[in-house]
Amino acid sequence: MDTLIRIATDVIAPIFLIIGISVLVDRILKPDSRGLSRLVVYLFTPFLVAEGVANSNIEGEETVQLFAIVLLMSLFVSLAAWGVARLLKYDRKLTSAFILTVALINSGNFGIPVCELAFGDAGASRGLLFFVATMLTTYTLGVYLASAGTTSSVESFKRVFMNPMPYALIIGFILNLTGHPISGMEPAFRKPVEWLSDAAIPGMMVVLGVQLSNARLKGRIQPILVASGMRLLVSPLITAVLTALLGISGVLEQVSITQAAMPTAVIAGVLAAEFDGEADFVIGTILVSTLLSFITLAIILTLVI
Repeated sequence: MDTLIRIATDVIAPIFLIIGISVLVDRILKPDSRGLSRLVVYLFTPFLVAEGVANSNIEGEETVQLFAIVLLMSLFVSLAAWGVARLLKYDRKLTSAFILTVALINSGNFGIPVCELAFGDAGASRGLLFFVATMLTTYTLGVYLASAGTTSSVESFKRVFMNPMPYALIIGFILNLTGHPISGMEPAFRKPVEWLSDAAIPGMMVVLGVQLSNARLKGRIQPILVASGMRLLVSPLITAVLTALLGISGVLEQVSITQAAMPTAVIAGVLAAEFDGEADFVIGTILVSTLLSFITLAIILTLVI
Protein backbone atom coordinates (compact mmCIF):
# COMPACT_ATOMS: atom_id res chain seq x y z
CA MET A 1 0.00 0.00 0.00
CA ASP A 2 2.91 2.34 0.77
CA THR A 3 4.19 1.91 -2.79
CA LEU A 4 0.77 2.74 -4.27
CA ILE A 5 0.40 5.87 -2.14
CA ARG A 6 3.85 7.03 -3.26
CA ILE A 7 2.93 6.32 -6.90
CA ALA A 8 -0.18 8.49 -6.48
CA THR A 9 1.68 11.40 -4.86
CA ASP A 10 5.05 11.19 -6.63
CA VAL A 11 4.00 10.12 -10.15
CA ILE A 12 0.30 10.63 -10.90
CA ALA A 13 -0.31 13.90 -8.98
CA PRO A 14 2.45 15.92 -10.76
CA ILE A 15 1.22 14.71 -14.17
CA PHE A 16 -2.35 15.81 -13.51
CA LEU A 17 -1.24 19.10 -11.96
CA ILE A 18 0.59 20.04 -15.18
CA ILE A 19 -2.37 18.87 -17.28
CA GLY A 20 -4.76 20.92 -15.12
CA ILE A 21 -2.63 24.07 -15.40
CA SER A 22 -2.43 23.56 -19.17
CA VAL A 23 -6.24 23.27 -19.44
CA LEU A 24 -6.55 26.56 -17.56
CA VAL A 25 -3.93 28.25 -19.76
CA ASP A 26 -5.73 27.05 -22.88
CA ARG A 27 -9.03 28.51 -21.68
CA ILE A 28 -7.36 31.89 -21.08
CA LEU A 29 -4.70 32.20 -23.81
CA LYS A 30 -5.99 29.81 -26.53
CA PRO A 31 -2.53 28.69 -27.76
CA ASP A 32 -2.12 26.85 -31.08
CA SER A 33 -2.17 23.16 -30.08
CA ARG A 34 -0.94 22.01 -33.50
CA GLY A 35 2.07 24.33 -33.26
CA LEU A 36 2.82 23.07 -29.73
CA SER A 37 2.57 19.43 -30.80
CA ARG A 38 4.95 20.06 -33.72
CA LEU A 39 7.53 21.55 -31.37
CA VAL A 40 7.29 18.42 -29.20
CA VAL A 41 7.43 15.97 -32.14
CA TYR A 42 10.07 17.63 -34.31
CA LEU A 43 12.28 19.47 -31.80
CA PHE A 44 12.12 18.40 -28.15
CA THR A 45 11.48 14.65 -28.47
CA PRO A 46 14.30 13.86 -30.96
CA PHE A 47 16.78 15.31 -28.46
CA LEU A 48 15.17 13.27 -25.66
CA VAL A 49 15.52 10.12 -27.77
CA ALA A 50 19.13 10.78 -28.80
CA GLU A 51 20.20 11.67 -25.27
CA GLY A 52 18.38 8.73 -23.67
CA VAL A 53 19.90 6.17 -26.04
CA ALA A 54 23.40 7.72 -26.08
CA ASN A 55 23.64 7.81 -22.28
CA SER A 56 22.05 4.43 -21.53
CA ASN A 57 23.76 1.17 -20.70
CA ILE A 58 22.64 -0.99 -23.63
CA GLU A 59 25.06 -3.88 -23.41
CA GLY A 60 24.70 -7.38 -21.97
CA GLU A 61 22.41 -10.40 -22.23
CA GLU A 62 19.64 -8.77 -20.17
CA THR A 63 19.47 -5.87 -22.61
CA VAL A 64 19.04 -8.23 -25.56
CA GLN A 65 16.29 -10.07 -23.66
CA LEU A 66 14.56 -6.82 -22.75
CA PHE A 67 14.61 -5.48 -26.31
CA ALA A 68 13.22 -8.83 -27.49
CA ILE A 69 10.42 -8.63 -24.92
CA VAL A 70 9.46 -5.08 -25.96
CA LEU A 71 9.45 -5.86 -29.69
CA LEU A 72 7.50 -9.12 -29.30
CA MET A 73 5.07 -7.59 -26.82
CA SER A 74 4.43 -4.63 -29.14
CA LEU A 75 3.80 -7.02 -32.05
CA PHE A 76 1.38 -9.31 -30.21
CA VAL A 77 -0.45 -6.48 -28.41
CA SER A 78 -0.90 -4.63 -31.72
CA LEU A 79 -2.25 -7.79 -33.39
CA ALA A 80 -4.64 -8.37 -30.47
CA ALA A 81 -5.84 -4.75 -30.68
CA TRP A 82 -6.33 -5.08 -34.45
CA GLY A 83 -8.39 -8.23 -33.90
CA VAL A 84 -10.60 -6.57 -31.29
CA ALA A 85 -11.08 -3.48 -33.50
CA ARG A 86 -12.16 -5.71 -36.40
CA LEU A 87 -14.50 -7.66 -34.11
CA LEU A 88 -16.12 -4.43 -32.89
CA LYS A 89 -16.34 -3.13 -36.49
CA TYR A 90 -14.39 0.09 -35.95
CA ASP A 91 -13.70 2.15 -39.05
CA ARG A 92 -10.17 2.54 -40.43
CA LYS A 93 -9.39 5.80 -38.64
CA LEU A 94 -10.60 4.58 -35.24
CA THR A 95 -8.86 1.22 -35.73
CA SER A 96 -5.50 2.93 -36.24
CA ALA A 97 -6.02 5.14 -33.18
CA PHE A 98 -7.23 2.14 -31.15
CA ILE A 99 -4.07 0.13 -31.93
CA LEU A 100 -1.95 3.24 -31.23
CA THR A 101 -3.38 3.66 -27.72
CA VAL A 102 -2.93 -0.02 -26.90
CA ALA A 103 0.60 -0.31 -28.32
CA LEU A 104 2.26 2.84 -26.92
CA ILE A 105 3.30 2.65 -23.26
CA ASN A 106 4.00 5.45 -20.79
CA SER A 107 7.20 3.70 -19.70
CA GLY A 108 9.17 6.93 -19.19
CA ASN A 109 7.84 9.59 -16.84
CA PHE A 110 5.36 7.08 -15.36
CA GLY A 111 6.99 3.66 -15.71
CA ILE A 112 10.54 4.44 -14.52
CA PRO A 113 9.48 6.02 -11.19
CA VAL A 114 7.08 3.12 -10.52
CA CYS A 115 9.86 0.57 -11.16
CA GLU A 116 12.21 2.47 -8.86
CA LEU A 117 9.62 2.71 -6.08
CA ALA A 118 8.68 -0.97 -6.39
CA PHE A 119 12.05 -2.64 -7.12
CA GLY A 120 14.76 -0.16 -6.08
CA ASP A 121 17.83 0.82 -8.10
CA ALA A 122 17.85 -2.48 -10.01
CA GLY A 123 14.27 -1.79 -11.09
CA ALA A 124 15.06 1.80 -12.09
CA SER A 125 18.00 0.81 -14.33
CA ARG A 126 16.00 -1.91 -16.07
CA GLY A 127 12.98 0.37 -16.30
CA LEU A 128 15.14 2.93 -18.11
CA LEU A 129 16.30 0.28 -20.59
CA PHE A 130 12.69 -0.74 -21.16
CA PHE A 131 11.91 2.91 -21.92
CA VAL A 132 14.80 3.09 -24.41
CA ALA A 133 13.47 -0.05 -26.13
CA THR A 134 9.96 1.39 -26.35
CA MET A 135 11.36 4.49 -28.07
CA LEU A 136 12.10 2.26 -31.05
CA THR A 137 8.48 1.10 -31.36
CA THR A 138 6.97 4.48 -30.44
CA TYR A 139 8.72 6.43 -33.17
CA THR A 140 8.37 3.82 -35.90
CA LEU A 141 5.18 1.80 -35.29
CA GLY A 142 3.61 4.75 -33.45
CA VAL A 143 4.16 7.23 -36.29
CA TYR A 144 2.89 4.65 -38.80
CA LEU A 145 -0.30 3.98 -36.80
CA ALA A 146 -0.95 7.66 -36.07
CA SER A 147 -0.99 8.48 -39.79
CA ALA A 148 -2.45 5.21 -41.13
CA GLY A 149 -6.04 6.26 -40.43
CA THR A 150 -5.90 9.18 -42.85
CA THR A 151 -3.31 8.18 -45.49
CA SER A 152 -2.34 5.12 -47.52
CA SER A 153 -0.05 2.43 -46.08
CA VAL A 154 2.78 3.56 -48.37
CA GLU A 155 2.42 7.20 -47.32
CA SER A 156 2.28 6.18 -43.63
CA PHE A 157 5.47 4.17 -44.09
CA LYS A 158 7.16 7.18 -45.72
CA ARG A 159 6.18 9.38 -42.76
CA VAL A 160 8.17 7.13 -40.43
CA PHE A 161 11.33 8.12 -42.31
CA MET A 162 10.31 11.77 -42.74
CA ASN A 163 10.10 12.04 -38.95
CA PRO A 164 13.37 12.95 -37.14
CA MET A 165 12.94 10.29 -34.44
CA PRO A 166 14.43 7.28 -36.31
CA TYR A 167 17.52 9.37 -37.09
CA ALA A 168 17.75 10.51 -33.47
CA LEU A 169 17.67 6.83 -32.49
CA ILE A 170 20.46 5.99 -34.93
CA ILE A 171 22.61 8.90 -33.71
CA GLY A 172 22.01 7.85 -30.10
CA PHE A 173 23.01 4.24 -30.82
CA ILE A 174 26.16 5.34 -32.70
CA LEU A 175 27.24 7.60 -29.82
CA ASN A 176 26.53 4.84 -27.31
CA LEU A 177 28.30 2.05 -29.15
CA THR A 178 31.37 4.22 -29.87
CA GLY A 179 31.65 5.18 -26.21
CA HIS A 180 30.74 8.86 -26.63
CA PRO A 181 27.75 9.50 -24.32
CA ILE A 182 26.31 13.00 -24.46
CA SER A 183 26.79 13.30 -20.69
CA GLY A 184 30.56 13.25 -21.22
CA MET A 185 30.70 15.91 -23.93
CA GLU A 186 31.72 19.56 -23.63
CA PRO A 187 29.07 21.88 -22.09
CA ALA A 188 28.79 23.91 -25.33
CA PHE A 189 27.27 20.83 -27.00
CA ARG A 190 25.88 18.94 -24.01
CA LYS A 191 23.83 21.76 -22.45
CA PRO A 192 21.64 22.57 -25.50
CA VAL A 193 20.93 18.86 -25.97
CA GLU A 194 20.00 18.44 -22.29
CA TRP A 195 17.81 21.57 -22.24
CA LEU A 196 15.86 20.56 -25.34
CA SER A 197 15.59 16.99 -24.06
CA ASP A 198 14.31 18.18 -20.67
CA ALA A 199 11.54 20.12 -22.43
CA ALA A 200 10.08 17.00 -24.10
CA ILE A 201 8.13 15.33 -21.29
CA PRO A 202 6.61 18.51 -19.77
CA GLY A 203 5.91 19.62 -23.35
CA MET A 204 3.94 16.41 -23.98
CA MET A 205 1.87 16.98 -20.85
CA VAL A 206 1.17 20.60 -21.79
CA VAL A 207 0.00 19.50 -25.25
CA LEU A 208 -2.18 16.83 -23.61
CA GLY A 209 -3.78 19.46 -21.35
CA VAL A 210 -4.45 21.81 -24.29
CA GLN A 211 -5.92 18.92 -26.28
CA LEU A 212 -8.07 17.86 -23.32
CA SER A 213 -9.44 21.39 -23.01
CA ASN A 214 -10.88 21.06 -26.52
CA ALA A 215 -11.67 17.34 -26.55
CA ARG A 216 -15.14 16.00 -27.25
CA LEU A 217 -15.48 12.49 -25.81
CA LYS A 218 -19.19 11.90 -26.38
CA GLY A 219 -19.77 8.58 -28.15
CA ARG A 220 -16.21 7.38 -27.45
CA ILE A 221 -16.67 5.89 -23.97
CA GLN A 222 -16.97 2.25 -25.08
CA PRO A 223 -13.83 2.15 -27.28
CA ILE A 224 -11.93 4.19 -24.65
CA LEU A 225 -12.75 1.63 -21.94
CA VAL A 226 -11.90 -1.31 -24.22
CA ALA A 227 -8.56 0.25 -25.23
CA SER A 228 -7.74 1.07 -21.60
CA GLY A 229 -8.50 -2.50 -20.54
CA MET A 230 -6.25 -3.92 -23.23
CA ARG A 231 -3.44 -1.49 -22.38
CA LEU A 232 -3.59 -2.16 -18.64
CA LEU A 233 -4.49 -5.87 -18.45
CA VAL A 234 -3.97 -7.68 -21.78
CA SER A 235 -0.52 -6.18 -22.36
CA PRO A 236 1.01 -7.38 -19.03
CA LEU A 237 -0.65 -10.78 -19.50
CA ILE A 238 0.98 -11.19 -22.93
CA THR A 239 4.30 -10.03 -21.46
CA ALA A 240 4.05 -12.54 -18.60
CA VAL A 241 3.61 -15.34 -21.15
CA LEU A 242 6.57 -14.06 -23.21
CA THR A 243 8.89 -13.85 -20.19
CA ALA A 244 7.97 -17.40 -19.23
CA LEU A 245 8.61 -18.69 -22.78
CA LEU A 246 11.96 -16.87 -22.96
CA GLY A 247 13.05 -18.11 -19.52
CA ILE A 248 13.30 -14.58 -18.07
CA SER A 249 13.02 -14.32 -14.29
CA GLY A 250 13.93 -12.11 -11.32
CA VAL A 251 13.89 -8.31 -11.44
CA LEU A 252 13.93 -8.25 -15.25
CA GLU A 253 10.71 -10.27 -15.37
CA GLN A 254 9.10 -8.07 -12.70
CA VAL A 255 10.07 -4.85 -14.48
CA SER A 256 8.94 -6.14 -17.90
CA ILE A 257 5.48 -7.10 -16.66
CA THR A 258 5.11 -3.92 -14.60
CA GLN A 259 6.18 -1.65 -17.47
CA ALA A 260 3.80 -3.50 -19.81
CA ALA A 261 0.97 -2.55 -17.41
CA MET A 262 1.58 1.20 -17.71
CA PRO A 263 -1.14 3.46 -19.19
CA THR A 264 -1.16 4.82 -22.74
CA ALA A 265 1.82 7.07 -23.51
CA VAL A 266 1.24 10.82 -23.59
CA ILE A 267 3.13 10.97 -26.91
CA ALA A 268 0.23 9.02 -28.47
CA GLY A 269 -1.96 12.12 -28.17
CA VAL A 270 0.76 14.32 -29.63
CA LEU A 271 1.19 11.99 -32.62
CA ALA A 272 -2.57 11.72 -33.16
CA ALA A 273 -2.85 15.53 -33.25
CA GLU A 274 0.14 15.90 -35.58
CA PHE A 275 -1.12 13.33 -38.11
CA ASP A 276 -4.86 14.15 -37.91
CA GLY A 277 -5.79 10.93 -36.15
CA GLU A 278 -8.68 10.40 -33.72
CA ALA A 279 -7.14 12.82 -31.21
CA ASP A 280 -10.20 13.06 -28.94
CA PHE A 281 -10.37 9.28 -28.59
CA VAL A 282 -6.61 9.00 -27.97
CA ILE A 283 -6.66 11.78 -25.35
CA GLY A 284 -9.61 10.13 -23.60
CA THR A 285 -7.79 6.80 -23.48
CA ILE A 286 -4.63 8.41 -22.07
CA LEU A 287 -6.63 9.98 -19.23
CA VAL A 288 -8.86 6.99 -18.47
CA SER A 289 -6.00 4.46 -18.61
CA THR A 290 -3.88 6.68 -16.35
CA LEU A 291 -6.66 6.92 -13.76
CA LEU A 292 -7.54 3.21 -13.93
CA SER A 293 -3.87 2.23 -13.73
CA PHE A 294 -3.85 3.05 -10.02
CA ILE A 295 -6.24 0.11 -9.50
CA THR A 296 -4.69 -2.26 -12.03
CA LEU A 297 -1.12 -1.56 -10.87
CA ALA A 298 -2.17 -2.53 -7.35
CA ILE A 299 -3.15 -5.93 -8.72
CA ILE A 300 -0.06 -6.33 -10.97
CA LEU A 301 2.43 -5.29 -8.29
CA THR A 302 0.80 -7.64 -5.76
CA LEU A 303 1.25 -10.52 -8.23
CA VAL A 304 4.84 -9.80 -9.30
CA ILE A 305 6.50 -8.66 -6.07
